[in-house]
Amino acid sequence: MKYEIEVKAKEKDLNILIAKLKELGCVLSSPIIQDDYIYNQKGIDLKDHRHNTPVLRIREQEGKTIFTVKKNRSDELDCIEKEIEVSNKNILKEIIELLGFEQTVEVHKKRQKGKYGDYEICLDEVQGLGSFIEVEKISDEDGKVVKNELLDFLKKLGINKEDRVLIGYDSQIWLKSSQGPSLRKLNF
Repeated sequence: MKYEIEVKAKEKDLNILIAKLKELGCVLSSPIIQDDYIYNQKGIDLKDHRHNTPVLRIREQEGKTIFTVKKNRSDELDCIEKEIEVSNKNILKEIIELLGFEQTVEVHKKRQKGKYGDYEICLDEVQGLGSFIEVEKISDEDGKVVKNELLDFLKKLGINKEDRVLIGYDSQIWLKSSQGPSLRKLNF
């Protein structure tokens, strides 16, 4: 089975990063707006997430609704991910609630995507959080090996290890709203 493995880092200046990516031959898409609605099992606090805890997402983007199920393996950025486009968002919300999930977080962002070899690169401006780069690889390889490969790529772009973020935007927003611990130090 193939898994989504990614690394994420806070970025101070997306324009410099875009120039570096272009030097490598990476072509970025036009910006798209993504509005994500995150659902967790009722009674499970985000800080209590364990490996294999499912998280559901409804994403609205460019007039489409995409339903995603994620289950983390070693951490939040090493996941089994399945998604499908749906035609009726309201019925999907009702199904999700019938399954015992509740909406816990909203994430609103502007995203540019690009490819570099086997990597998908996303440059994100996340409402309330700032700018980030995500580098992702779909692989059946060991997650730690792939993460080290992705971290080497970030280093090539001039991104320091200290700028790395170990959790998803949903958890960052939740922590920020609940005034939780440091975003960089928390690792579910």
